[in-house]
Amino acid sequence: MTTGKDREARERDHFDRLAAAHGEIWWGSTTPAGIERLRRRARRVREELARFADPVVLELGSGTGGFTKYVLEELPSLRLVGCDISPEAVRVARERYGSRPNTRFEVADVTRLPWPASTFDAVVGNAVLHHLPIPAALEQCLRVLRPGGCLWFSEPNMLNPQIAAEKNLRVIGRWLQNTPDETAFFRWRLAGTLRAVGFEAVSVEPWDFLHPLVPRGLIGLVDAVGRAAERVPVAREIAGSLMIRALKAGGATRT
Repeated sequence: MTTGKDREARERDHFDRLAAAHGEIWWGSTTPAGIERLRRRARRVREELARFADPVVLELGSGTGGFTKYVLEELPSLRLVGCDISPEAVRVARERYGSRPNTRFEVADVTRLPWPASTFDAVVGNAVLHHLPIPAALEQCLRVLRPGGCLWFSEPNMLNPQIAAEKNLRVIGRWLQNTPDETAFFRWRLAGTLRAVGFEAVSVEPWDFLHPLVPRGLIGLVDAVGRAAERVPVAREIAGSLMIRALKAGGATRT
């Protein structure tokens, strides 16, 4: 019988190998289009954090710092703690960004976060929740958030044809560096889970049609068409990602 410990070990070993071999853990994150995708996500995080004067932020699944880099470019003075289950990924992240003021990286299991309740103003991440047992991970996010704190993630959309193929056809998933336990999300189910856990002002919206393999010369065109498609009913449902936003009760409402 597969246990949570088995899953944890598989995820840790998988990302230890990727970090040691490549210095990165996300497929497509270093292509020109992949970098533009990360930058757009970082800009959205900056917008989400604008409601706080001097936020303390937890980045889940920070890996080798691939997303952290762009968040810190947008918010150089941000107080940020990154955590990941992979000791090797955390080692690489510390080497790259650990000397920055107000930035540190810790090895941690997201289902048993080591921080006290109400520690962070925001919990953010890119492509991490689909590796985790839900709702246990969301319960931990809610616990460590301060009242009025916000949640922001971008995660794969199960209605996107490529995502559906790689999550359901093992041979494609292996080629794209998927782990055996990862999945993707249907937005209405995830929204329901967030509300059931206790989050408020829940928003789960399809976004991002820019594929990591789009050639550099076509990025502007494809991105513009994709952003237009994000506003088209039905068509938007097959976007590559879901943008997830929610609040913990007790603070000011989202502006």
